[in-house]
Amino acid sequence: MSQIRNFITFILSRPGAAFGLALLLLQVVAIIFAPLLATHAPTEADPLASLQPPSGAHWLGTDVSGMDIYSRIIYATRVNLLISIVAVAVAFVIGVPVGLVVGYYRGWASTFVMRVFDFIQSFPVFVLGMALVSVMGQEIWNVAIVLAVLFVPIFARLIRAEALSLRDRPFIAAARCSGATDSQIMFRHILPNALTPAIVQISISIGMAILLTAGLSFIGAGVRMPLPEWGLMVSVGSQQMILGVWWVALFPGLAIVFSVLSFALMADALRDYVDPRRERA
Repeated sequence: MSQIRNFITFILSRPGAAFGLALLLLQVVAIIFAPLLATHAPTEADPLASLQPPSGAHWLGTDVSGMDIYSRIIYATRVNLLISIVAVAVAFVIGVPVGLVVGYYRGWASTFVMRVFDFIQSFPVFVLGMALVSVMGQEIWNVAIVLAVLFVPIFARLIRAEALSLRDRPFIAAARCSGATDSQIMFRHILPNALTPAIVQISISIGMAILLTAGLSFIGAGVRMPLPEWGLMVSVGSQQMILGVWWVALFPGLAIVFSVLSFALMADALRDYVDPRRERA
């Protein structure tokens, strides 16, 4: 609890980090209280109210189907963050132990795993995402799996780099001399000292996952209508931008901006907080 209090105090002492925390808390509120905050059903179409500008009846206007943009943005917070957090969590759980093992052991198996990661990361993200989604189907969980596949190499490489630098340290040699097994050395001695970069990467990756989720939906390879999703809403609204109907794409676009910004600011704050030089600065 003291660590949590220290971290919150550290964030509140920095305006940028405090702003990021406020944005993050707004998203949490939207996720939990979406039914109370929304003024309309997120998938309720009203052709008679198509493309209405912001007004008292529809705070942020309506889209081409007459669905309330404000309510859809509120509910889309659940969809975008659910996909992003699940994808990053799965990638972390898989990538960390894989990176630890391939960093500790040297041989053809480790080399093969790294070449597989090279192969995955050599593809353009959207091309690989479209290919996997087209094979697996445009469902929420399939999009999360696609993003997890894309993020596993990132976490694995971070942990592998740390494991390579730690495996020959004197305290590891001392653990071997004391009779510790390879698994004990990896998970008791190396992993706790190698986790910091991966923990910071979590916040960065969630922001990236939000952008990728929105991007896949924008090009038609992600979430399908009528499910509320920010990128899909921007895609629908972009078709009316030339007609001067700016609100359909603008407001969900701003939601993406502020959501990604919140995680970027929190990642910067977390990186500074765990920096061992911070106390001496």
